Amino acid sequence: MTSFDASSTVILLSCTIKRAKTHSYTAATCGARFFYLSAVNVNDKTAPEPFCCITDAGNPSKGIVGAWYNAGAGPIRVLDAKTLVLPQFTFEGTKPPDGWIYAGRGKVDKDSGKKALVVGRDSSALHCPLREDWTGRQDLTVELGDGQTVYDINYLSVYCFAVGVNFGHVPVNLTPQRNPVPPSIPPVRDGPPPVSRPLRTSC
Repeated sequence: MTSFDASSTVILLSCTIKRAKTHSYTAATCGARFFYLSAVNVNDKTAPEPFCCITDAGNPSKGIVGAWYNAGAGPIRVLDAKTLVLPQFTFEGTKPPDGWIYAGRGKVDKDSGKKALVVGRDSSALHCPLREDWTGRQDLTVELGDGQTVYDINYLSVYCFAVGVNFGHVPVNLTPQRNPVPPSIPPVRDGPPPVSRPLRTSC
């Protein structure tokens, strides 16, 4: 039997339809006696959906608008609470000392945020800067840092740690009430995830 405390999160995977019309509640029960420990009314509840889009206030056709090294992206899509897609991402990564997708709250600096992981390339064991050129022909998908969700940040930046320079950013102002998005669910699979790029063994 598994124990959970108040800090635990339990995610139930159910039907894929937006509205579970065949169910009116979800409950935790005790054994064969079907004794209710707790129940939640889910009648007529609509599942949250990905959010589109985070844009620059002065240029709604853009997400990140950069001042350095052609850093930029189209309107940013939020797939779930931790995963964002930067469409048509551009960045001259071969020129600066380093470059990271960086997210946080407050002033954009080294102390206010965390480096995001490039999905399909980075891992917690190997986290690399963007050192290649991005020409806008590809989208960049990133996962926010440990302990971060889209509701914990108020900026998303292309940032250089070596010299502490913000190459370009976009303000983020999402709340769970106004902008509910799906929770981030860790993948459950028997083997390694399929990736569009091979996972790196070194930076």
